[in-house]
Amino acid sequence: MLYKVKVRLKKILVLIAPMSFWHKIHDEITMPRIKYNDRILRRKYLKATNLMINFGAGSHGKFGWINVDAHSGEGINCVLDCSNKQPFTDASVRCIFSEHFFEHIDYYTTAPFFLNECFRVLQPGGTIRIIVPDAGRYLKAYVQDDWLEIEKLRGLLSGHKDPYFWTEYETKMELVNMVFRQFGEHKFAYDFETIYALLKKVGFCKIHQTEYGVSVDPVLAIDQKLREHESLYVEATKPF
Repeated sequence: MLYKVKVRLKKILVLIAPMSFWHKIHDEITMPRIKYNDRILRRKYLKATNLMINFGAGSHGKFGWINVDAHSGEGINCVLDCSNKQPFTDASVRCIFSEHFFEHIDYYTTAPFFLNECFRVLQPGGTIRIIVPDAGRYLKAYVQDDWLEIEKLRGLLSGHKDPYFWTEYETKMELVNMVFRQFGEHKFAYDFETIYALLKKVGFCKIHQTEYGVSVDPVLAIDQKLREHESLYVEATKPF
């Protein structure tokens, strides 16, 4: 019920002004607190080692993990703006997990900086697991003559209703725009080739596409089953 209320509120806000406007307002209000919090976090993790980081955890914080999000909430034990330097020391992190977060940061500025920070804090041999909506699969489904493949990908309900936002789509392009833009919250659409290029440029090796629940490090197999059908799973390793 709370989720539906949040979706309705978001739709009302979009009618008043673009979501990018509301994001800027929120950032202006919360930035002083985030900057103060960054200083505290650096002291907190100064000597920490062998950490497991869950970036963009939202409401899916994991026990035993450093659950990072820009907003405080249940299960979040590290409030952090990922466009800033991470508070973890060099080579102090065993593994990094990111599920449906990476598409929310800017491709040209924040994404490269974020990946470089992940590379810095990871131990040699450490793994990063990135999960995003699979834009390539959505585009292949879009060009089909019928709705069957794209319905399956999104898990549409009767009447082409979106199970996440309760929007009823009249065209497949409306659905594609929701996946790629999501009220302005999504900043970029990814396929494997594009994520591969980003990770390789940073210095990662053993970059490969995997699948739901399958990881070179079993502790990273904590994906949401709900998002399996539309997700792209990519892993990479920091060289020794």
